[in-house]
Amino acid sequence: MAKAAILEQPGEGLIIGDVQISDPAPHEVLIDTKACGLCHSDLHFIDGAYPHPLPAIPGHEAAGVVRAVGSEVKTVKPGDHVVSCLSAFCGHCEFCVTGRMALCLGGDTRRAPDATPRIHRPDGS
Repeated sequence: MAKAAILEQPGEGLIIGDVQISDPAPHEVLIDTKACGLCHSDLHFIDGAYPHPLPAIPGHEAAGVVRAVGSEVKTVKPGDHVVSCLSAFCGHCEFCVTGRMALCLGGDTRRAPDATPRIHRPDGS
């Protein structure tokens, strides 16, 4: 169980609530977040200027320690100190496999709209 600042409705601020985080899928990393910033893009989600599925947990500029990794993760291990990045990388193209993720050819790796959420409230929502 973890605490999170949750956006329920735009313009209503954030509420602090309990969440459960799923174990990492094969290409995912679970991080114990030690610090997280909110930037202007987060503020635009919070005030409703950027539509986003709700509820949501803003904050994509984080630093922490790797708690667990999925079975296909090869570049970090539990205990490593890491920072998060807003950019998405495919992990498979010639640039990703040579450590040049900024040049990724397949960066549109966001979750599909019907993908199972990785974070849940205690009631399953």
